[in-house]
Amino acid sequence: MAIIKPFRGLRYNQDIIADMSSVMTPPYDVISPQERERYYQIHPNNIIRLDFGKDLPGDSEKANKYTRAAEYLHAWRTNGTLKQEDVPAIYMYDQEFLSGNKWLTRRGFIALVKLEPFDKGSIYPHEQTLPGPKADRLKLTQSCRANLSSIFALFPDENNEIDADLLTMTATKPEMDFADDTGVKNRLWVVREKQMIDRLVARMKEKPLFIADGHHRYETALVYKEQMQKENGNPRGDLPSDYVMMVCVSMNNNGLKILPAHRLVRNIKDYRLDHILKSLRESFKVELLGKGCKIEEFMASLNNETEGHAFVMYAGQEDTYYKLRLSNEKLLDTVFANDHPEWRHLDAGILHGVIINKILDINFSDVTLKDYVKYVKDEADAVSLVRSGQYQLAFFLNPTRIEQVREIAVARKVMPPKSTYFYPKLITGIVINSLNSI
Repeated sequence: MAIIKPFRGLRYNQDIIADMSSVMTPPYDVISPQERERYYQIHPNNIIRLDFGKDLPGDSEKANKYTRAAEYLHAWRTNGTLKQEDVPAIYMYDQEFLSGNKWLTRRGFIALVKLEPFDKGSIYPHEQTLPGPKADRLKLTQSCRANLSSIFALFPDENNEIDADLLTMTATKPEMDFADDTGVKNRLWVVREKQMIDRLVARMKEKPLFIADGHHRYETALVYKEQMQKENGNPRGDLPSDYVMMVCVSMNNNGLKILPAHRLVRNIKDYRLDHILKSLRESFKVELLGKGCKIEEFMASLNNETEGHAFVMYAGQEDTYYKLRLSNEKLLDTVFANDHPEWRHLDAGILHGVIINKILDINFSDVTLKDYVKYVKDEADAVSLVRSGQYQLAFFLNPTRIEQVREIAVARKVMPPKSTYFYPKLITGIVINSLNSI
């Protein structure tokens, strides 16, 4: 099953960097251009310069954001900003966050995991990927020869044995402890003791892994592995590129939380709200929630829908919200007859297959989907972007359940992109894995 191993991680030198929050960021794919600029300004050694660099005028094949990332990485290692662990280690990683009025802690560990293709083995995806992000991440990996951020994976732990082990490993004072700019408390322990590591390695051999976040980066790692094997004449021994850095979290962990990723839509052909509502009424019961409905009210109304499939649509006009309840289940037989039959059980699948594809005539397979659809976690942000005219419609969903993630993954099927939003996001920069040496 899962083959994990310790590694000599690269970490920011706390003798040089006093404030860890000043050099770390969320994952690159949730950072807006405005946020990227802010991270650039916060600190000259911020990980943004490596993981999500800016395109500059005059960039070429030999000088670009990827080559600059490699130059920064080399310079920071040389001047001691980044230090490599003296011995291989596994890292315990806690994220404590506020959920409603309650503080929760999501606990996991960071290790190297041996790569396996998705069509066999015991590592399962659950989301569909797009070519653009994979091409970007591959260029970055080729240039830096490093995993700059961790893939997030889940494992079954019905008896909570591994979680109990992790708790004992975090009994001492953490080596890193800081709050990020969203208020999430991040703590890191470095486990160097061979007996503890061997115990965890042995326990994980019984476990499959389910990718939660980082599908594009995992597929990129597979491609990079093949390239390195060819470059080295397909050696039988382990190469650094045969492994990828992961944060592994128990599916039973009390801090495991999934939020919905709401959808914003623009560039709708021949957009007329009355025509869209007419089409929706053929398959959905459409309820006007009232003008001036508050976000808390329409989300509470949506959350109370425990049976069937429902969405809230915001059209911007006079702050009008509509609740959409699927009323024509037979339609799903037609929509999902040939592709992704498992999507008929998912709110995100029905939203994409029935509303976005069929009614709004936006083709999911289009590689320019980003020109039409934006994924947003925060309801207020979604409402604001429609009000501003940047987007025409917003669709709000209930979160995907962890059982659905597991069922889809075990069947080796995939969900639509961004069907899950695991919160909080992992911090980028807390540990880096160099692929030049293990």
